[in-house]
Amino acid sequence: MPITGTQCAEALRRVLEDDFAVILLDLHMPGANGFEGVERTLDRFPNTPLAVISGDASASEVGRAIELGAKGFLPKTLSPAVLAAALQVIAAGGTYVPTEYAARAVPAEAPAHSGLTRREGEVLSLLVRGRSNKEIGRSLGLQEITVKLHVRNIFRKLKVRNRVEAVHAAARLGLGSSPQPRSGIS
Repeated sequence: MPITGTQCAEALRRVLEDDFAVILLDLHMPGANGFEGVERTLDRFPNTPLAVISGDASASEVGRAIELGAKGFLPKTLSPAVLAAALQVIAAGGTYVPTEYAARAVPAEAPAHSGLTRREGEVLSLLVRGRSNKEIGRSLGLQEITVKLHVRNIFRKLKVRNRVEAVHAAARLGLGSSPQPRSGIS
């Protein structure tokens, strides 16, 4: 059910009454108060995954929403099939961010302060571009199991739990700058 600013209070009331798999919150909806709305909604409904939906969010806004605890970002331009798949991922406990918002161009040589080796920097560079372990292995001439080990080390060193968090950590460390035009489920 799409909601407008005047319907925000009614929608929150319905969430209290019903059991929803996912809460959708328009980041720029009147009455939702942007990031404050994300925080308030997550405080009131900590066990229901929240996805932010927007027609004009920047990559930094998407990152902030995820850092606050949103489990996904859904651009209003998503096709119905991708939207349905994204909602299934979020409802199942995963995170969805289209790669064009999450991916950054990361230099192959990771800065020393990141704690990553040169090879881990190369793997991270491809990971934030939305590449699968198999694709990363092909690009770097590595076995997929070796890529998995590098990804695990990257997660440990960046203190993250998944690929989306690794992308955001890379951006915070200054390892990324410009979005790459590619979409998909993360």
